[in-house]
Amino acid sequence: MRNRPSVLILESMYHPAGEELLASEADLNILRDATDETIATAIGDASAVFVRYPCKLKGDAIRAGKNVLVVSTSGRGTDAIDIAAASECGVAVVNNPGLGSVPVSEHTLGLMLEFAKQISRSNTAIRAGTGFGKGHLSTRFHLDGRTIGVIGCGQIGSEVVRKCTVGFGMRALVYDPYIGAAAAEKVGGVWMETLDDMLGECDFISVHAELTEETRGMVNENLLRQMRPDAYFLNTARGPIVHQTALLRALEEKWIAGAALDVFESEPLPVDSPLFAHDNLVMTPHIGGLTIEAREELSWSAANQILQVLRGERPPHLVNEDIWGRVEGRLQGR
Repeated sequence: MRNRPSVLILESMYHPAGEELLASEADLNILRDATDETIATAIGDASAVFVRYPCKLKGDAIRAGKNVLVVSTSGRGTDAIDIAAASECGVAVVNNPGLGSVPVSEHTLGLMLEFAKQISRSNTAIRAGTGFGKGHLSTRFHLDGRTIGVIGCGQIGSEVVRKCTVGFGMRALVYDPYIGAAAAEKVGGVWMETLDDMLGECDFISVHAELTEETRGMVNENLLRQMRPDAYFLNTARGPIVHQTALLRALEEKWIAGAALDVFESEPLPVDSPLFAHDNLVMTPHIGGLTIEAREELSWSAANQILQVLRGERPPHLVNEDIWGRVEGRLQGR
């Protein structure tokens, strides 16, 4: 193997700080407009890979990267990487948790405020010369005293609960089967034993769960029908958690008052997506966690962990922990 390892970067890192750190110890191969075919070709010379969502690193590509020792996500989520294939090949997978709690929780509050205060609609109306009419004012409301239901109370969900209760005087109900009542209460929430018990109580339902086989498609017709017709649905987690056809029906048939999505089943969102037809839907392009500060922190964290593995140091956020011994063995055999 060459003296300096090669790092394959799919698309780009979120901030030049990460690429600069990697370049201090490795050669960089930045692959733009990556496809399965170009990834499979480029990965042959790589010692490490950085995967930026929505690019995916599939099993065939991982198996083609005979020298790859580590793959890093661009954030916390690992659904863009075939972890089973990586473990099979003795490849460490690292992610970068804890850096999205502030920006994503703030983004969630921004989406809630958009519904409560109708800022974009008022801006459009005033520019059209109708802003001082009475019609658009009737839908504005307080957040104070309202109830939010949080699905998934990890680092981001916990921060949403804290901000809503402390900053806005809201009541927060929490559904997360992997925590207990004490954990929810610690951040100001009320733990709910079942999701069904929570849905009809809330003005907002906000998803902050990880995408797993358990959560994939969990927001379905049954869930949406149990929400109040004056309630709003928010998803800043992962698109496939929501059954998009069911959400479209909920918007069309007014089961709910509206929805806000930062994530989608397919990204980038197709130009002919039926979602565009609904004016009770607010959309942002998967940017909830990508503030200036977070982009720099994420890129630095990813680069640092890649270099740690290439030096033979165990990284702090190793997803497939049980294969570290194999990675060390591969490093010794370089």
